[in-house]
Amino acid sequence: MEELKSINSDVDAVKLANEIHRLDAALKLMKNELKAYVKDHGALDTGEEIWDIVPSVSWSFDAVGLKEAARNIAFEGVDPWSMMSISKSNLNKLGWDEDFLKQIGKKKVTNRFTSRKNK
Repeated sequence: MEELKSINSDVDAVKLANEIHRLDAALKLMKNELKAYVKDHGALDTGEEIWDIVPSVSWSFDAVGLKEAARNIAFEGVDPWSMMSISKSNLNKLGWDEDFLKQIGKKKVTNRFTSRKNK
């Protein structure tokens, strides 16, 4: 990789963006190769890090289970509604417009730096 220098023009910025894209693609390929190795041979200790495949646990509840969870949270002395939220994708499924949502909730907007495919 070339030495990183200041961006002084759109041309410089495009070159840097393209290099980032190339490096991200290469990193993804390298991680997939290492993942396959670890899958076949077990955890790998580099001396600085341990690369391994570790479980990720999450829970989902049906309507009855969610009601029971809320009831038990309340028994713990905690407001169950402070611990539960509705995902953006589920809100989209409801089709509620922003005016309605503003009446019942608080909008939170965060900015993140990312790229998207050019159409």
